[in-house]
Parts: sequence; C-alpha cells; structure tokens
Amino acid sequence: SYHVLPLENPYRSTKPIASQSINRITNSSQTIIYGNGNDTTMPESMKKLDEAQEHFPYSAKKNLGGRSIIVSFDEKQTSEYHAPWLWYNDSRNTMMPSGQKKLTAGSWINGTVIEEASICHFSEIRNVITSNGKEDIEKVMFNSKREITQPINTTSPNFAEDSGGMNAGRDGSHPDLFDFLLVIRWNRSMNHNKTSGKEDFISIYNMLWLKRWSYDSSSMNELRLKREVSEKDTFLYKYRQMKTGRNEGEERPALISADREIHGGLVSVDYRCIESDDIGDELLTFFDSLFLEGAVIVTNALPSSNPENLDDIVCKVGKELSGGSLSHGSLYGDTFHVRAKKNANNVAFTSVNLCPHQDMAYYESKPGFQLLHCIKNAVGTTGGESILIDCMAAAHRFRQLAPDLFEILVKCPATFVKSREGACMAYSKPHIALYNDGRCDLNDMDREIVSVHWSPPFEGSVQMHPDRIEDYFKAYAAFELMLDSTKCPIECSKASGISLDLAMSMSEYAKKYTWVYRLKLGEMLVFNNTRMLHGRRSFEVAPEENGFNRHLIGAYTNIDDSLNNYRVLLREVGCAGRRVIPNVGNGSTMLEGIANIS
Repeated sequence: SYHVLPLENPYRSTKPIASQSINRITNSSQTIIYGNGNDTTMPESMKKLDEAQEHFPYSAKKNLGGRSIIVSFDEKQTSEYHAPWLWYNDSRNTMMPSGQKKLTAGSWINGTVIEEASICHFSEIRNVITSNGKEDIEKVMFNSKREITQPINTTSPNFAEDSGGMNAGRDGSHPDLFDFLLVIRWNRSMNHNKTSGKEDFISIYNMLWLKRWSYDSSSMNELRLKREVSEKDTFLYKYRQMKTGRNEGEERPALISADREIHGGLVSVDYRCIESDDIGDELLTFFDSLFLEGAVIVTNALPSSNPENLDDIVCKVGKELSGGSLSHGSLYGDTFHVRAKKNANNVAFTSVNLCPHQDMAYYESKPGFQLLHCIKNAVGTTGGESILIDCMAAAHRFRQLAPDLFEILVKCPATFVKSREGACMAYSKPHIALYNDGRCDLNDMDREIVSVHWSPPFEGSVQMHPDRIEDYFKAYAAFELMLDSTKCPIECSKASGISLDLAMSMSEYAKKYTWVYRLKLGEMLVFNNTRMLHGRRSFEVAPEENGFNRHLIGAYTNIDDSLNNYRVLLREVGCAGRRVIPNVGNGSTMLEGIANIS
C-alpha cells in the first residue's frame, strides 16, 4: 500500500505507519531506514532538511474525522481545507493541456474523508510515497509550477528541475514554501470510473498554491487589503508620495516615469515601444500603469497624413492592449471621432462640459478600457481639458465619510439607458457593488468594493421602494460631490440636506483627486473605464473651424481580454508572482491564485 509520513511531524516521526514501509521509521531506535534495504545512511538532502527543520514550521493534521485538514504555514497563518475542496482540486480532475475540469463539483461522493496527511520537501517525494517499490508519482503529481496540472517524469534524475525547479514560481514573499508539498491519502479511490490503482488513493498539492487559495477568514481579509482600491491606489496620491520621497513605504509604490510631472502625475510611455514586437520595459510599464494605477499617456503617436488612416494608431494600441481585437463597436463603430458637430447624437460630440462618467454603463458589461487619441487640438481652441477621477477609490472614501449614504447606493438600483434612433438599451444595477463570498451578511457594508457604476448623462427613471426615493437622491448628490469637482458644496448642502461640513469634505476630495490635462497632438489617453470616470471641460473654437480644431479618435477594449493579455505578459517576463493587481472594477474580485500563477 501507499505510505505517507505520519501527520504529527512534516519530516520524521517515531510512529511507524506499517512495519513493511519502504521508508520506515522505527519506534525504538529512532533509526530511519532509507531505500529497500537496511541502509541507515542519511542522504545529504535529508540531512539539510533535518538541520533546517526548525526553520520550516509547516504541518498538517486531520480535522473533523478527516472531513478537513488544518495546515499551518507559519506562526501567523493556519488554514483549513475541506475534503470536497481538496478532492475537486486534485490534479487528475484536470485535462491537459487545456486545463479544463473532467469532473464537476457535483461528482463529489459524500463520506470521502482524508485518512492521513503530511508535508514533505519537493526533493523527497519519492521517499514519502511508494507502491511495492514502484514509483507511480507521475500519475498523481500536482505540477507546482502552474495552476493547472501536467504529468511529471519522476524517474528522471533531474526530477526537481524537470518539474520547474526549486525556484520556479516563487513570488519572493514565500521563497521556501514553494519547495514543499502536502500529501494526503483518502479512504477511497479518487478514480470513480475505472478500476482503481493504488495511486488513486493519493493526492499531492504544492504548499504555495494552497496558501494562495486559502479561504479562511484571515486569509480572505488579507487578500482584500491587497486588492481593494483605496485613496492610496490613485495615481495622483502615488505621484505626490513619490515627489515628497515617501514612495518606498507604500505597499504598491508609484511607477517611475520621468515625464509624470509633465503629464500632471500620469505615467507616460512612448508609442514606438508599443508598436515594436519586442516585450520591453516600456510595454510592461504601459500595462502596469493601466492595471495598477488606472490610466496612462501614450506619447509620440503622431497621426498619419493620410485621412483614411487616421485611426490606425488607436487600433494598433487597442489591439496590443486586448490581445487582438477592439470591442463595443455596435453603436459607434470600432473607432469613433470625438469632435463638436451639429445635430450630435451624443453629448461627447458637442463642445459643452462633460461631467465625470463611465461610457456605456447601460451595457451589462461596459467597455473595460477606453483609448482617446488626440490628432488635433489647435492653439485656437480654448478649454477642452480632459479629466479623470478614480471612482473605486472615491467609493472607498465615501463609505468612511458617510456610511449611511453609502449603504443606500449599494442597495438601491439605478437605471442606465441609451434610447435614440438605432439604439434601445437599458440596464438596472446599484451604483456600488460589494463582494459576496457566500458567508457575508448582505446588510454588512464593510465588504470589498468590486465595482462602481456612474454615468449621469445616461441615467433614466429609477424604480425602487417608495420609502427609498428621497434617500436615494440625497445619497446621489453626496457621492456626486466626491466625483465632480465643479459641484458647489454649499448649494449641495442646502439642496440635499447633508451637513455643510460633510459636503465640504466630499468636495475637497474631488478637487484633490481630479486630474485635469489638455491633450496635445500625438498624445493618447488610455484608461480603465470601469475604474476611472472621465470627462471634459467645455471648449470654444473659431466659428470658421466648425469645431474641428479639437479632434480625438476613440476605441474600446474588453476588460476580460485585456486582463488576460496582461496576465499572460506577466508570465512571459517572469513577473507573474510579483504583481498584486488591484480590483479592476468589473464586479469580480481579483483572485490571488489566478493573478500570480507563474
């Protein structure tokens, strides 16, 4: 039968599992027997493990009669993993190379329990599991380098190297945890469809993978602190910290860019580096800026002299961002021209002030990223500055300032509409959405903010409980003060009934964190449309120019395609485990295990 080191100690024990165990630990003499004979010479690797034992306090023990196990990673973290969860994540439930699951969660057999559990070093897996002297570990081995599973050749003398190496996949925060494996033995075969072999009673999991997917309360709270967007995640806060020399103490420090001051605190990258086929630092900075700080400026993107090719550059950057395609083109086309014109079918195509908003909030899934390429902004144009504000961070601060008003915008549905010739769209959803992990009290407002929906030009009549109507309009006015720096706090206080002190605090936030910048010829503003609100100051042009002194070309990309492209890029450059990606605002939390696979 298979033999696993007893669960009392992750490396050695005085309790024999079976008298014929190939890796036997005798009870009387404390002598470890290695191999198939009476060899008592400890391998050098085991000596090192034995000496380092006190520095690796990992352990595993059964709980609830084998219905779960308790894994201790260190003095600070102890996590529980339940038998159904471990069973579902066994490597044999995954088809290679697609990574698809072979069995559903509904295939779990009630009564399947864990009989034994232990933790061993990666290099000693053969000494932990044996089957009549024959090693069949490749049939059950979880590939610790990736989230999905692959067969591993355990007969190779370079077993560890073939599996990705001892150092593969480390994220720097747990340099030794990657080298250890959890081994469990079940009371019944994991193979439900075929005649079971002895290997079907064993499952193996990488310890770093387990830690990343921990779901105990402490781990979930720790992850929330890493990924929830707050004031400290805004690019203006980071820029100011960097200018005052306090950047290094931040958990997510500001990205270094020489031109941040020129562009009002926003990171910039050169278009020529994006256009290149090489994956360089500039391309990585482009993606990092968008996913970590929410926006970026692309410079030196001079438009083509051929009028028919004016949208080539915005298409090129958009497809580089998404991995190959633009999105949301049914209403305005894959690319669209933002310029003042007569009989405009969108307020953006006028010269009036455009308040902070998200585009296409009337979609179930609005565009993830928007690109605005400036191909003309003549000196004769006055005004027309672009504006940005991080609505995810603003919502986080709004909850601190006015929790009662915050709750109203979480619970009351808003209506977003697009109704004109050729368009009839409507979607109802609250302005602020919170994460639900299955155990939360939905009345608890201290949950992770996962999305904000805000688009005043495209909001319709609300339908909600009559008792909530007045509260909704009051809460709306208060949150608008935090998002629109042009709103007067005194007038808002008088009109809505919120206190003047609160109104002043909210207005000050908007003024402090609103980015205002006049785009120049050849510059492109790219931003996360689910996290950042964008707008524009009103502008005037000479009458004979008919509004064409200010001309931007826009496009959208899908949030899922773009996020996938970023994660794949991080893998390719070996940074997958070194980025903690904050929530992108698409209504889902940023899962640590996915974001950091390497």
